Amino acid sequence: MSDNHKFISGLLLGALAGSALALYMNTEKGKELAEELKLNAADLKDDFKAGIDTAEESLQQLLAKAKQLVSDLEGKLKDEALKTS
Repeated sequence: MSDNHKFISGLLLGALAGSALALYMNTEKGKELAEELKLNAADLKDDFKAGIDTAEESLQQLLAKAKQLVSDLEGKLKDEALKTS
């Protein structure tokens, strides 16, 4: 099979699949499917945003703990330095 023949076969198959999908999407079931997909996509978007917010909050808490740890260590180092001087 030549490259041109493969290309034309792929083009025709894609056009046929696209036409079949367009016809199906214009039926009642197709419209219901499209609406369901929209709702699922909206739910997924909301879940993703909630996950991002949770991750951001967790990172802020971790950063605050790290800053406190550094501050505590600095204080201990200063105390030790005063004891040894």
